[in-house]
Amino acid sequence: MKKMVFVLAYALIVVSVFAFTKTTENSKLSLALSNQYAKKMADASEKLDELDSALKQTLLFNNSDGSQKAREDIWRLSSDIKSSVASLPLDASFSTSWMNYLGRIGNYAKEADRSVEPDEYYKVMSQASKNLGVMQDEWTLATAGLVDGKYSMDEWTNRLNATNPDVDWSNMGESIKQYTETDFPLTASESDAMKKKELKNIDEAKVTQEVAVERFKTVFPTVSNEVIGVEKSMPGSPYPFFHIRFADGESIGYIDITEKGGHVLSYLSERPFGKDSLSFDEIKKRAEDFLVAANYKDLVYEESRENSTAWHFVFVRKEPFYGAKVFSDVIHVKVAKDNGDVIGLNAAEYIRKEKLHRQSVKKMDWNEFFHKDVKIVNDELAYVENERLEQRLSHYLTVTRDEHGTIGTYNVIVDAETAEVIKTEKLN
Repeated sequence: MKKMVFVLAYALIVVSVFAFTKTTENSKLSLALSNQYAKKMADASEKLDELDSALKQTLLFNNSDGSQKAREDIWRLSSDIKSSVASLPLDASFSTSWMNYLGRIGNYAKEADRSVEPDEYYKVMSQASKNLGVMQDEWTLATAGLVDGKYSMDEWTNRLNATNPDVDWSNMGESIKQYTETDFPLTASESDAMKKKELKNIDEAKVTQEVAVERFKTVFPTVSNEVIGVEKSMPGSPYPFFHIRFADGESIGYIDITEKGGHVLSYLSERPFGKDSLSFDEIKKRAEDFLVAANYKDLVYEESRENSTAWHFVFVRKEPFYGAKVFSDVIHVKVAKDNGDVIGLNAAEYIRKEKLHRQSVKKMDWNEFFHKDVKIVNDELAYVENERLEQRLSHYLTVTRDEHGTIGTYNVIVDAETAEVIKTEKLN
């Protein structure tokens, strides 16, 4: 009995010591986090001062050259502060609004050379400077509790999640959102991009549930015999669609079809896979035949990758006037290796067809454009989105050069009208 009491007492001491140790470790961790976050908040506050100073410096000059260095600082500082805000324990709606506003300031300063008149820049940035000052004061008051060590990490989290927190984060976030909308309204290209993303450009008539099911049977005749459920998308979805579930033998899956126009958004089939494997060319042809049968007739093969059970293909829309690929309008097709069945499809980007504009095509002397040691492997026309979210007809080039005995391969995208380099990407 005494031995049992001793063991229990010893166990109690061990548990107590362990609990004390873990509590101490947790306290140290909480303290370390508090210090870390306090430092990041203080750093963000300091950079906010620098950002406001850089912004005001750009307002001293009428020509863009005089303010170029300060505008580069605006881009750098806004990006740095965005990174800090993203990693801090703040209200989600507030931090989202903050990052959006900072991003708009940085992008506006970066694009000023190419797309903004001096008078317009002065007007916009003067108001942004005024609003930034207000936001800076609110930021200082809101974060003071953690920065000055008044709150521990736990206390900060509790206040942040409280029903009635000390700081009205939602109002602050709403104010910043309003500043964003008034100071940096969406450009026409940004507005078009948003409408495209939400499929607001589809002006076709709505289809019924019955028509959506018939569309399913037309596109996938071999697996659409057993529809086991049809549901409408949730209210508030960017675009209404029908979610159709099916079962066919050992296969189960779903297909989503838009209410407007009856377009296939996505398709997925799950089933066991056999060991037999068709050749790549056979599987690729199955994918191409399927797209033609499903009335996707303006697509060309772009790339593919594989896993143990399937090949994943990417097909790109090709517009007829220039014969240019439209890299924003793609369809993804997944084909099983064992029997060549289509087991996956994503056509959302294809449905959001870009509005394309014709451009003059400048004759380019690539020998003058590139260094003499650069070799052009491929040159084709393509529509590519630039930083201003505009679809631009471009030369889509694959080039190589000898890099100390190793061949470096790059994709270089050059605007066909302005010769602006939209993007350079190293492939290997």
